[in-house]
Amino acid sequence: MAVELYHFWSSVCSVRCRMALQEKGVPWTSRYIDLFKFDQMRPEYLAINPRGMVPTLVHDGKPVRESSVINEYIDAAFAGPPLTPPDPLGAARMREFVYLCDEGFSAIVKLTMVKYILPKLRNRWGDDELSKQAERRPTKFYQDVHGRAVRGEITEQELGAARATIDELLDHLERTLVRGPWIVGNQFTLAEISIAPYMFRLAALGADLFWSRQRRPHINAWYGNLAGRSAFKTAVSWPDESGGGYEEVGLGAKLK
Repeated sequence: MAVELYHFWSSVCSVRCRMALQEKGVPWTSRYIDLFKFDQMRPEYLAINPRGMVPTLVHDGKPVRESSVINEYIDAAFAGPPLTPPDPLGAARMREFVYLCDEGFSAIVKLTMVKYILPKLRNRWGDDELSKQAERRPTKFYQDVHGRAVRGEITEQELGAARATIDELLDHLERTLVRGPWIVGNQFTLAEISIAPYMFRLAALGADLFWSRQRRPHINAWYGNLAGRSAFKTAVSWPDESGGGYEEVGLGAKLK
């Protein structure tokens, strides 16, 4: 059984899949794709992921793409603790939440592109090169976000709308966790894994802006339990292999 994960240290989708592999206890080989060096647009990577996105799971030579799909595959294909509720309604509730997280993906991309990703890219490349690389992106979404970020066209109004989307998702999570302790009742599932890297990246921007004992107390307690899991710690702690980490741009990410 050969399991390879093509991934990047801080990519939220990569964190998802690293965490699922760790929760299931699946041995895997790292294939690091440095997004800050634009490895995702190399021909050999586009051959297994034509959208030029990470992660990609390759199992016995066969690629599986899209983090939510990859995680369902990991849960179904490998032994280990189940990450999907056994009852159809519970499984549906889990998938509903994963879908909401996927819908909110663009909001966190915009917020962190401006606050974190673009500053790190500018430490390595000039704006002319960054604009050229934006044009090479295989997907229109990343062409648009990457290009407009370089040109300074992502407005405060857009960032405000992104924050509002994140607040809506967090409010929904807070209401859901009233029934806790996990998103789907008593079982830790792929629902947790789907949002875990969002929460860690938001924590890097400043957790107190989003949750605390006073504001969204159920999330505060739930995140403490989530961040205490060894799979979470392993998934979010993958090193920035080109150096710098979050601290390079003045951010700090703590496990708790």
